[in-house]
Amino acid sequence: MVGKKLPDGWVWAELDDVTLEYVSGGTPSTKVAKYWSGGIPWTRSANITAKYLRFGEKFISSEAITDTAANIVPKNNVLVATRVGVGKSTVNLIDVAISQDLTGLILDLKRILPIYLVYYLHSPRIQKTLEQYSRGTTIKGIQRSDLSHIKVPLPPLDTQRKIVAILDKAEATQRLRADADALMQQLLQSVYVSVFGDPVSNPQGWDIVNLESVCKKITDGEHVTPRRSQSGIYLLSARNIKDHEIELSDVDYIDQEEYDRISRRIIPRKGDVLISCSGSVGRVSQITDDIKFQMVRSVALIRPDNQKLDSTYLEYTFDTNYLKTQIAQSVNQSSQANLFQNKIRELRIPIPPMHLQKVFADIAERKERIAENQKINSIKAQELYNSLLSKAFTGELVA
Repeated sequence: MVGKKLPDGWVWAELDDVTLEYVSGGTPSTKVAKYWSGGIPWTRSANITAKYLRFGEKFISSEAITDTAANIVPKNNVLVATRVGVGKSTVNLIDVAISQDLTGLILDLKRILPIYLVYYLHSPRIQKTLEQYSRGTTIKGIQRSDLSHIKVPLPPLDTQRKIVAILDKAEATQRLRADADALMQQLLQSVYVSVFGDPVSNPQGWDIVNLESVCKKITDGEHVTPRRSQSGIYLLSARNIKDHEIELSDVDYIDQEEYDRISRRIIPRKGDVLISCSGSVGRVSQITDDIKFQMVRSVALIRPDNQKLDSTYLEYTFDTNYLKTQIAQSVNQSSQANLFQNKIRELRIPIPPMHLQKVFADIAERKERIAENQKINSIKAQELYNSLLSKAFTGELVA
């Protein structure tokens, strides 16, 4: 894109050309109480989650500014993560002190709008560039010299405002889509409680039994490290089990021979319920498609006795505080959290009549069809947003 002819009135500028000062940061020692007893907002890259920063993560004192590497970035400038979470950026709406993870850009506001720069830094091309600049093994970071030489297409301020207004609307559409997805999930949880009652109080007086007593099989994945392949049959681990979704964008593979070996223990099938049982414990998804895969031990498999327990009812019961509390109490905390087979078998679950379980399953199935359409629309919205970001900085969005 650099070198591409820009519209009349636009120029290419290095970030250095529109930045009056670079501000570095630091983290005051937590052993010195007076450093953390003041009223100056302080933040680090982990707290950069939106395009505007309105609050600090913690508060430090003026002594911390005087004695340590922490520095204050005046409001209405830009913070960029140059170490840990490289590439995140935000406009700080408050005077804020920053950690060493961040660099503050004091901008020439006569030439560039802070939010225009943030949108530009978030564009796919610049994100890729920043990723390429990242260096390091344990903690990746970018050098200030790399950041300062990034080329920025610079239109007049009025044009920058028009571009920002268009991108704001596009981003608002994305937020509405995300809100709709969240509301759909909340709706199903409300339906669950209206049909069955809260399992904690169990107002209907349903029988409560050990999970093992209403299942045909409870096991986990392969304990012997499988031999991976570059392609072939899916090998799932805990990272692939999301809430009510099996995520296959980042997945390992095994060949047919390894699949046959592992399959002597268990062959997952449609209707089984999978649960992440190592690291991020308790995410659950039902197998709803005829998908061929095997799994490692960080995934557990629950096969309900469908005469007693509906798979969909079981899947969504894991969303209740009743099951989440039991799981939290059952997790073995070593170097990382683990939920073992014997603890899964001992989980207690209410058993409503099957016809009510089926009623709920039908509602959940309709919800999943709507959610799938929403997912497709979300992907289209993201593609549109990325397209707008690309066009915004070539002059294609505004005349």
